[in-house]
Amino acid sequence: MKKFSFTKVSLLLVLLFAATSINAQTVTGTIKDSQSQDPLIGAAVLVAGTTTGVATDIDGKFTFDLPEGAKELIFSYVGYTKKTLPIDGRTTFNVVLDPISLDEVIVIGYSTQKKSDKTGAVANVTSEELNLGRISDPIQAMQGKAAGVNISKQGGDPNSGFSVNIRGAAGLTSGTGPLYVVDGVPGVDPTSLNPDDIESFNILKDASSAAIYGSRGANGVIIITTKGANLSGRSTGEVNNVEYSGFVAFDNVARRLDMLSADEVRDFAARTNRTFIDNGANTDWQDEIFQTGVSQMHTLSFTGSDENTIYRASLSANDIEGVMKGSGKERYIGRLNLTQKTLDDRLTMQARISGTIENNDYVNYGNGTAPNNALYQAYRRSPTDPVYNPDGSFFETDRSFQYFNPVAIIEDIQNLREAKRFLGNFRTSMEIIDGLTASVNLAYIRDDDESFYFEPTFTASNETQGLGRRSYNNKSSQLIETTVNYVKVLNEQHNFNFIGGYSYQKDNFDGFSAEGKDAQSDFLTSNNLETLLQLEPGSIKSYKNQSLLASFFGRVVYDWNKKYFATATLRRDGSSKFGRNNEWGWFPSGSVGWNINAEDFMMDQDVFSQLKLRVGYGITGNQEIPINVDARFFIPGGTAINPENGETVISFENANDVNPNPDLKWEENAELNIGIDFGLWRDRISGSLEYYNKTTRDLIYRYELPVPPNRNRFIYANAGEIKNQGIEATIQAFVLNDKDLSWKSVLTFARNKQETVSLSNDLYDLDEIRTLFVSGRGLVGGENWTQLIRPGFEIGTFYMPEYAGLSEDGEFLFFTASGGVTRDVTLAERRVVGNAQPDFIIGWSNYFTFGRNWDASFALRAVVGHDILNVTRMVFSNPSDLPTLNTLGEAIDEFDRGLDDNPTISDYYLEDGTFLKMDNAAIGYTLNTKESKNIKSMRFYIMANNLFVLTGYEGIDPEVSFGGLEFGRDQYDVYPKTRSITVGVNAVF
Repeated sequence: MKKFSFTKVSLLLVLLFAATSINAQTVTGTIKDSQSQDPLIGAAVLVAGTTTGVATDIDGKFTFDLPEGAKELIFSYVGYTKKTLPIDGRTTFNVVLDPISLDEVIVIGYSTQKKSDKTGAVANVTSEELNLGRISDPIQAMQGKAAGVNISKQGGDPNSGFSVNIRGAAGLTSGTGPLYVVDGVPGVDPTSLNPDDIESFNILKDASSAAIYGSRGANGVIIITTKGANLSGRSTGEVNNVEYSGFVAFDNVARRLDMLSADEVRDFAARTNRTFIDNGANTDWQDEIFQTGVSQMHTLSFTGSDENTIYRASLSANDIEGVMKGSGKERYIGRLNLTQKTLDDRLTMQARISGTIENNDYVNYGNGTAPNNALYQAYRRSPTDPVYNPDGSFFETDRSFQYFNPVAIIEDIQNLREAKRFLGNFRTSMEIIDGLTASVNLAYIRDDDESFYFEPTFTASNETQGLGRRSYNNKSSQLIETTVNYVKVLNEQHNFNFIGGYSYQKDNFDGFSAEGKDAQSDFLTSNNLETLLQLEPGSIKSYKNQSLLASFFGRVVYDWNKKYFATATLRRDGSSKFGRNNEWGWFPSGSVGWNINAEDFMMDQDVFSQLKLRVGYGITGNQEIPINVDARFFIPGGTAINPENGETVISFENANDVNPNPDLKWEENAELNIGIDFGLWRDRISGSLEYYNKTTRDLIYRYELPVPPNRNRFIYANAGEIKNQGIEATIQAFVLNDKDLSWKSVLTFARNKQETVSLSNDLYDLDEIRTLFVSGRGLVGGENWTQLIRPGFEIGTFYMPEYAGLSEDGEFLFFTASGGVTRDVTLAERRVVGNAQPDFIIGWSNYFTFGRNWDASFALRAVVGHDILNVTRMVFSNPSDLPTLNTLGEAIDEFDRGLDDNPTISDYYLEDGTFLKMDNAAIGYTLNTKESKNIKSMRFYIMANNLFVLTGYEGIDPEVSFGGLEFGRDQYDVYPKTRSITVGVNAVF
């Protein structure tokens, strides 16, 4: 064998090394903080489209060899804005990254500003932080993400929405929900949005921030920005993406009522010698009406941009099958966002167009003990009854009996809704001279919905056989806004931003409804109401009305050298909803900020990366009352004899018995807010603390008047006052920041304390308001109200007889005012026994990455210290109902301990509703798409929603709605909560 010489071998190794050096380009560099210029230790450098990368060392330096074909590098660090740079033959990269908290832009109403410049209480939730998975309502996506924003929903009906309450309820008659502004258009229904289209939520929580919206800002403002609605981050070259996101979800009832089985009913009847009709079946009625709901959603979007244009078009289809058979909805949404700049970027034109089609299938529930309430009937129907007769028809007892086959109710009754929504928004902005921009914003909104209801002639209930109903409701809204914005910098230190504008919005409403009974044909259902023989006076109704809102507004924002900040806002609104003497009102606000961290005495410390004090005060209004709330409406009131000709005619009566009030005006909300923003160790830990004191004056309520001298019995007037004060905290921490493992954690805390100061003034007197009325079979005790509003009380205060035990013969005992006890609940003393308002609410969201491919998240939410009236237990645990009607298993326990009395309203049924709930948990895997020419990214995930609930509450679910005046009741016929498993994919092509 011929041997290679040492020289030849050495030469070969040198050539191989040289070839390797040519193919593998080495890059080096540093990554630093843009503010402090300190090195970022452990920052990631990644080759775009691959998992190849490296982390910086203790000096913020990096070096590694690029793989063949590498085109871009991605530089990232937890808590900092990601940056992508082209390689283009470069071998050295000295990169600075901006902290996210300082660089983040927030929307504050009619303009934007950096988060670091804010002076009011503004919370920001980005698309990366939103709840994911099976989200049927965009508002659900931000549940638990913002301190002081209480989002709740009682039950799991896919056709019902969420209640949103910001910093405590403060209305008696007016609405308590916030104003929604979508891409600059106020009054848009957020349920018409696809959650995948949302870029961010900005919540204006205090009056100094919300005063720019004047008479609509008292309950806070939620500003929603959709994706592709601006030109930030535009490219100099064409970029086109096709994105797909989709999921399939499987829903089941999270918790069922523990009703007795057929054998348990028979055993109880046998040992108590009670007789009943046993039809020999073993039916679990909950099994018969509940199912595994399969839901799916698919979104396809197209995005593109060049130097002057950005667009995003999306189409989505959502099909939700409810866990209660017969319920569900289909929703189709299309959206186009288009922005064009021209004339050297001085002229900007934007168009945002969206349309929604929604079809809802309802089942009857929530109407108490009504014969057509499928949920109530399923709980009460004897489990010894079969579902079907031997011939396949539905089994029913005597028609005069109160309890009917719930499966027949679901399958026989038609209850549908069809809704269509359209939004067209066009905005043009022109920079007239440097710093001076004029804008015109036009919008048109239209909502149409039709409802169809029909009960066939063969339904079991005599009360509703052949009942048909049809209704149509339309709302259209027209908006025109003009604004002028001027930005000026003086001496490189004094920064001014002036904005002034005019807004005019007109809302039109119209609709009709018709109803009757005794249909002569079931074939055409509610499409042929002519076949209804029974049409009562007033069964055909229609309406048409309008509201107008005209506004002038202005705001001045100033800062000196990013150290001292001041904002002043003034708005004047005129509304057609109020009396002629109070159509116009002023809504001022002011706020200041001090960036303590920019002071010279803070320069030598390295603990605080942010430290800012904010103080704001403002006045907002609440005009969310029904249109023509004090107008007089007339309805048929029976028949009368015309004295002139003796003919029988229909007489009319005042429907609402209300006197007009020319002095009626909006409720006024005055609020002080003090806040601190902080960041520690380069924002490794950051957050904010807020204190607020909010007083709502001139509360609108319907007061009773003597007749005579007044023509009518009631009048809507301004008189009362409610105070809310509380604290909020948000803390964000990047707990781990390693290339193989990162962990971001966000904790929110909110506590609100409320007091009713007054319900009266010199003209109108009211001692108290009784609320939260309950009903159910067997309830005794006269008046069935359970909560009381009076000066010194919070809204939601339970005021009921206090349970004192059982008598020897098994009857309830209650305390009297003298300290004794009584069996007669009408003689018992009503006392403060609890409150439906929570003491505090905590949200905890966590986000993880593992290596380059895996990610995970979970969100926990705790609501602590609220009481719930368990009406389900009150109505369904009565032993005297057995064995004819089904009951909770608790009824047997009550019987065994000697209870022999009908359910009575008292604190015996009041329970602590404190709970800890895992709202969602997810894990995802992102594919390595380096080898694919068509797939830019692809992520698969699996998620669980409502995974578990830890609570001592014995009812179905401790989460109740906190909106409006009446809350804190767990009703026996609430659509059950669901637990879901979702499998989904997100892909970019």
